[in-house]
Amino acid sequence: MVVGALLERVETGPAQVLAYQWGLRDLEGRPVPADGPGRGKAVRAALVFGAARATGRSGNDPLVLAGATAVEILHTLSLLHDDVMDGDTLRRGRPAAWRVFGAEAVENAVRHLTPHAVGLLFDAAVRPEPDPAAGPRAPEVLRGPARAAGVLGAALVRLAQGQALDLALEQEAHPGVAATLRVQADKTGSLFSCACELGAAPAAAAELAAFGEHLGVAFQITDDVLGIWGDPLVTGKSAGSDLAARKKSYPVAVALAPTTGADRAADDARRRLVRLYARTESWTAAETDEARRLIDHTGARSVAEAAARRHERTALESLARVCPPDEEAGQDLRTLAAFVTGRPY
Repeated sequence: MVVGALLERVETGPAQVLAYQWGLRDLEGRPVPADGPGRGKAVRAALVFGAARATGRSGNDPLVLAGATAVEILHTLSLLHDDVMDGDTLRRGRPAAWRVFGAEAVENAVRHLTPHAVGLLFDAAVRPEPDPAAGPRAPEVLRGPARAAGVLGAALVRLAQGQALDLALEQEAHPGVAATLRVQADKTGSLFSCACELGAAPAAAAELAAFGEHLGVAFQITDDVLGIWGDPLVTGKSAGSDLAARKKSYPVAVALAPTTGADRAADDARRRLVRLYARTESWTAAETDEARRLIDHTGARSVAEAAARRHERTALESLARVCPPDEEAGQDLRTLAAFVTGRPY
């Protein structure tokens, strides 16, 4: 990704926030080794390159490189914003950026850096020699960046919609599984879909966008499971932090959903969980553990894991229509699918 060039062109404050969030700098602004703490896995950038390879595009294509950086910028900005909204104090095992720079500086970085994501796409266009008849930029030169900017813009709109719905559901006693899935699709599926569409050749863009959409939902459900039952050494955040923050993640939505009453033990656990979530006071550590046990008793974990597998299968079916399993072209994307949905619980 063209990270260095990006950091050089933005104002110092937002550049510092982004460099820290990307794990390029530490708390004191010093460079961090490539294998140091705070580095993300750049899954969305990898999806751009994987989609390019799967459809015969070069990973060195300037528009592919710019697309990989642009989608990582959107992802980074969404994390910055989410951490402020949710009050999360840790990100990838380090203090969240708002804890380091302050919420106002982080929100300023979000506003300042968003236009740069789109600008990178147009900078990637080949600049032809001026032609008085065609104008300084021939239409065919701008077609690729314009299409990419449209894809990126649509993802940005969905991110905003997902965040708004996510905040609204936090106030609901029964957020609903369908509404929670809508949040998953808009906040995570949108960027996975965007990444695949940015990398893909136009003829295969629709199928690979669908692949990314379902893979993103599978990834987010898996991440929600980890947020309740995961190992802090794997997740980079405290065990049960999502529960302590009262996040209405997918397993929680399943656990809070009305039941048929056929399983009395599960129904009793659900009623107790509803009462616990209705409390306005902060939970103690014991109450957070109790919430986890109650969610276990409702069977929500197995439902969530099955949903993640179902969305992964749907994603792979879309990929197979572009790259059959016996072809090498789609192997990078299949490896990524296994990686993002197969992390140990």
